[in-house]
Amino acid sequence: MGGTVRLGPVEQVQVRVARHPGATLFSVLKDVFGGHRHGVPALWRESVRRAIPPGAAAVVGPSLASGDCWLPDPLALVGDLWARGMGDVAGELEGLDAEALAAEVAGHHGAVTPRGWRRLLDDPQGFLTAYRAVVGAAWDAFAPLWRQADPLLGRESERVGLASVTGGLDALLAGLDSTVRYGAGALALPHECPRHLTDLGRRPLVLVPLASGPGARMYGADRDDALWIAYPVPGLGRIAGRRGAADAAPPPADGLSAVLGPVRAEILRFLPYRPTVSALARHLHLSISTATYHCGQLADAGLLHRERHGREVRLLPSERGIALTELLAAPVRTPAG
Repeated sequence: MGGTVRLGPVEQVQVRVARHPGATLFSVLKDVFGGHRHGVPALWRESVRRAIPPGAAAVVGPSLASGDCWLPDPLALVGDLWARGMGDVAGELEGLDAEALAAEVAGHHGAVTPRGWRRLLDDPQGFLTAYRAVVGAAWDAFAPLWRQADPLLGRESERVGLASVTGGLDALLAGLDSTVRYGAGALALPHECPRHLTDLGRRPLVLVPLASGPGARMYGADRDDALWIAYPVPGLGRIAGRRGAADAAPPPADGLSAVLGPVRAEILRFLPYRPTVSALARHLHLSISTATYHCGQLADAGLLHRERHGREVRLLPSERGIALTELLAAPVRTPAG
């Protein structure tokens, strides 16, 4: 059964972007050990896998291979959402109390602890030492790839910031590639969250773009200090599978593309022609199902509506959609340098 977190007026939501290396590395580790498939390119996965000491992998592998969605935040490498770099993440791991960590895991699972966590309960300090070794070796192998993704992460921070100041935040959240879905001022979660946290309240909503794979999706809704959503950074395919530096991608043509992405931006631009979904799909060279999906997301964000004319259903921009299109029509300026 899923849960819901009510945001309230979206224009009042405090949204931040965390360029968090620990979150991305944990996504890679879950893919490497098979706990969840995050779509990490085979070349990256193999580089990380070869770097991890076999002995340490044998100790912590069962916990990372578990399909269990719960993990203590420090082991998920997101205990500090504002970590400035991997040094901060590693420092938090170094400061962990092994016995307290084992008590947290035992308390969460109760009388029956999954097999993947038994090594931690049997030898807390040995498990934590092995976990640190796995994280350190994996980061040494992955760090060059993280640096390749830096331009994409910077562009995503700009996209979120632009959406926040131009009234396009609800459209951005509705189109977020995440297991967490936005609509009608609330976030729908795959799992229930603590009852006292079903309202966002004064917590910030932290967006965490991941540079690991197109299937990378995580979230945390059980913290008092923030609600965070992790999702694949747009444009990851440009560097996926490469070892060398990635080619710089051209910036979006205008602010509308920066906020909504090029496909949904072009849909809004085409709506004054009052197309059917079929006509829109032909115009954009998309399948009808894909066009329908994008239109549904724009409708949920209040940017388009549908009108029936006989047997046809026409797509029209809402007043909000028109206003957003006009507001963000200017080209995006990139800093000289």
